[in-house]
Amino acid sequence: MAEEAVQQPVQPEQRPQAPVNINKPLSELEQLIAEKINLAKKLGIMGDLEPIKGYSNTDEYRRINEIDNRLWELVK
Repeated sequence: MAEEAVQQPVQPEQRPQAPVNINKPLSELEQLIAEKINLAKKLGIMGDLEPIKGYSNTDEYRRINEIDNRLWELVK
């Protein structure tokens, strides 16, 4: 009778998922990445890849470079 209680492998759709804490504040890394993505999309250098004219001279592009420098500090 113990042989009848053989465990079946858990199917991917049946695996319990870890609870998601929606109240958890974003880390600095996550905030910077989100900001960089938003700025890059605004300038057209991410996504559709239709850069606005003179994007490299904008405040947004300078901010992207600042974010890159901070991200490097966080991950090294």
